Amino acid sequence: MRVHALYFSATLTTKRVVEAIASATASALSVTSFDTHDVTTPSAREKRLEFSADDIVIFGTPVYIGRVPNLIKPYLETICGGGATGIPVVVYGNRHFDDALVELYDLMTNGGFRCIAGAAFIGEHSFSRKLGEGRPDAADMEVASEFGEKIAQIVRNSAGVSPQRPDIPGSRPYRFFKAVDDEGKPFDIRKVKPVTDSGKCNKCGVCVRICPMGAIDPQDQSLVPGICIKCGACVKRCPTGAKSFADTEYLRHLAILERDHISRKEPVLFF
Repeated sequence: MRVHALYFSATLTTKRVVEAIASATASALSVTSFDTHDVTTPSAREKRLEFSADDIVIFGTPVYIGRVPNLIKPYLETICGGGATGIPVVVYGNRHFDDALVELYDLMTNGGFRCIAGAAFIGEHSFSRKLGEGRPDAADMEVASEFGEKIAQIVRNSAGVSPQRPDIPGSRPYRFFKAVDDEGKPFDIRKVKPVTDSGKCNKCGVCVRICPMGAIDPQDQSLVPGICIKCGACVKRCPTGAKSFADTEYLRHLAILERDHISRKEPVLFF
């Protein structure tokens, strides 16, 4: 039996949650360690992942506009469960997880995983440092550990039998979150890209290496010729704080999010 932490995590919040769950699951099952599969960058997605019936896979993604990240989903659909025990986990920025969890559950089930539980956790929003500020925090990590222990208990109790499917909420067909202003006018930030403060940028190349889409020009980090998914990796992980979003529509959308969704949400577990 092997325990695996599998995740797409641009700003590292999903990574922290999934690894905490995997660590607790492995410990409760007296497995010495867990394997990590970080599929955030393009080079990490060059290899197709395959699991087997002896594996337990905690599979995590962030929530982008209420869904599994759309442009990463084709790769996630190539992952072969091989009868492995699966646990879908989504991490959202304090608004709502909408249909992302049921979408990830379906993706895993269709890929050959036997899903026995699921969870939605909160991480600091990729757009903001106020929404879900500092999340996952110590309380979240405690819930993650308890969830891992519960997963181990279900695995032990279901040896030789098929476990009950978890009751995962959501709609089919899945819906995208449609952001609108106070007058009902939709925001369109699909073409928005980060800008670079040349006075702060030291051309270290961190943003190039961590961009999930490989969108940033390695020769001139101020240029983003590729597709930007607004994951926040380059903004939040730049060591000099040189990256930001300055688009007016983006900032108006952010202001409404920070006004309407600031109150604390808690993780939700499904069995």
